[in-house]
Amino acid sequence: MKLGTSVITVRLDEELKKQFEEVVDELGLNMTTAITAFVKTVVRQEGIPFDLSAKKDSFYSPTNMAALKESIEQDKAGEVITFSSVEQLQAAAAKKSFEKIKKEQGRHVC
Repeated sequence: MKLGTSVITVRLDEELKKQFEEVVDELGLNMTTAITAFVKTVVRQEGIPFDLSAKKDSFYSPTNMAALKESIEQDKAGEVITFSSVEQLQAAAAKKSFEKIKKEQGRHVC
């Protein structure tokens, strides 16, 4: 051990540790280097370098849940148009835009 270094023992779930090792390996790092980078960033920023929140996932917010329920009801009522590919969706959107321009202009669009 180098003079001035310390050992820190951390308990992690085995699967979480494995996933962490895989990610840092992909980055060309080892666990010690990644953790040291984290600690240095905490010290430099004087705080955790990412948002920590007890908030629930915003996906489950009342607004999103209401929109999801509305979408489900629209689908059940047969009011949803589905497309089998992005290309099909883009073609329909382009046609709708073209039809809208024709209607607004009251003439053919070339």
